[in-house]
Amino acid sequence: MKKFLVGFILFSMIVSVIPGAVIDDCDTTCICCTEWEPYGLYAGQNELVGNVSVRVCGDNLEYKYEITEPGWCISEVHLNALTEMPEKDENNTWYAGKYMTKSGNPKVGKFEVNEECLCTTEYSGSLKLDDFKPCWGDKLYIAAHAVVCRCDIEKKCVEAEEGESWAVGFENYIMGDSTGNDENRYDPYRCLGVANVLSGDRENFTSLGRNGSIELFFENEICGDGDCSTPDLEVYEITYNQNTGWEELISVEAYYGGSYHPVGIALNANGSTAVKDSFINYFNLPCECIEKIRITDMSTGASGKQVFDYDIDGVKANYWCISEYTCTDDCETAWGNGASFPGNNWAMYFEYPSCMCD
Repeated sequence: MKKFLVGFILFSMIVSVIPGAVIDDCDTTCICCTEWEPYGLYAGQNELVGNVSVRVCGDNLEYKYEITEPGWCISEVHLNALTEMPEKDENNTWYAGKYMTKSGNPKVGKFEVNEECLCTTEYSGSLKLDDFKPCWGDKLYIAAHAVVCRCDIEKKCVEAEEGESWAVGFENYIMGDSTGNDENRYDPYRCLGVANVLSGDRENFTSLGRNGSIELFFENEICGDGDCSTPDLEVYEITYNQNTGWEELISVEAYYGGSYHPVGIALNANGSTAVKDSFINYFNLPCECIEKIRITDMSTGASGKQVFDYDIDGVKANYWCISEYTCTDDCETAWGNGASFPGNNWAMYFEYPSCMCD
């Protein structure tokens, strides 16, 4: 027990003294990771087209290439990392490892990461650091190369993957009038993910309150497929009977092109007094790439001092808007921003100082 406590204390001290160190959740073990460090990705020497981000996670160097400027795509990725900076020296690990010519120019085709025939705006992966086990105080010298090409982008509306089509996040939850209702009903997290009622749970849902609203987003942009016979958006509600003295209503809007656009209005259980459990309101969406939706409570009526509002159990989008890229032959060499290789071209490498060891 004492050994365990000492080990745990030492591990805690290690995490606390390494700037930016975080612990990743894992089913079997804890992995110590540094925070992501971004470096500009420059094409043709002077044009910033994106970023290369890196971090050390356990015995791996993880990397992410991301294009941030419209019209560019990644065609090739080449990356290498060593604990010695590139120099014109026969004993230098860049030269001895055949990653660099005698004249000091990098041989990107010999790098440990070597991916080609791509056409994407994002690419990520990891590089094993087992061979040299970098420790505290060591620096990694990383050469992050890419070939970037001008590309054409086509947006397509495709069927969402089953099980991953539910709302995954929210923003701007504005709670409306909740007079006379249990405050636990007004938890915006309860309408995320798969509708609870599908597993028999009628008690976990999100109420907006009279005139309240919430903005929901999904794993990807969503869209309408253009077929009015198939619903594009499904709003699952929990209903506790109807009454002629009130109406529980919502309006749905879709955000695209920089503003919100109306989609439709739904009435609790479509006004049916026979529904006593749950109900699904269906909507057709425009044939646009929709970033998020906004649901606003428009309910009317009350019972004494208690107001009634619409209870959202889950929201499902049946179609995703995806981008398909076609790369052209108009391509440029790109490097992660840093110091120059010792050769006679503009190839670069950067220092990454936050290394760790067991």
